[in-house]
Amino acid sequence: MPFNTLLQKTGLVAILRGVKPDEIVAIGEKLYAAGFRLIEIPMNSPEALQSISLLRDALPKDCLVGAGTVLSVEQVVAVKEAGGQIIVMPHCDTAVIRRARALGMYCAPGVATPTEAFAAIEHGANAIKLF
Repeated sequence: MPFNTLLQKTGLVAILRGVKPDEIVAIGEKLYAAGFRLIEIPMNSPEALQSISLLRDALPKDCLVGAGTVLSVEQVVAVKEAGGQIIVMPHCDTAVIRRARALGMYCAPGVATPTEAFAAIEHGANAIKLF
């Protein structure tokens, strides 16, 4: 199911900040059972890419798993290789947005101004995170 449809349906993205890989599957399964279908693991969490991979393998395909606090194009590629489907950013780097979209990923950059919001949308953002 597309990112925007899931976001409209649930209204929430679970952010698993600081969760370790040996804890991630049990937490993800509980969140899924509670109705969450969008799960973000911040890149500054312990072994984030391993957690993304474990969670993506463990949960049904109707749950989208991805990364938050994504700062670079290189991180986008690493998240994709780990099985991630969502990129959430604290900023509006159009190169990161374009790369995520080119890789078939959903992207939600952070914006603080109308100019940033329009740039994000123009470059393919699926949603924006307003600060």
